[in-house]
Amino acid sequence: MTCVASRSRAGPAGRPSAAASVRLPAGLVITAHLAGMAAAIATIAALATLLALLFR
Repeated sequence: MTCVASRSRAGPAGRPSAAASVRLPAGLVITAHLAGMAAAIATIAALATLLALLFR
C-alpha cells in the first residue's frame, strides 16, 4: 500500500492565505444559514405536495 503524505491547505509560510484573511460577520453567516434551511424546508414541502398529488 502506498503511503501518501497529507498536505495542509495553508499557503506558503509567511504569507496568510486569502481564505483565512476574509471573515464574514456572524450576523450574515447566521442569516444565510437560516435562509438556506428555510429554502430546504420549502423544497421538501413542495416535493411532498407533488408526491401527494401524484399518488392521490
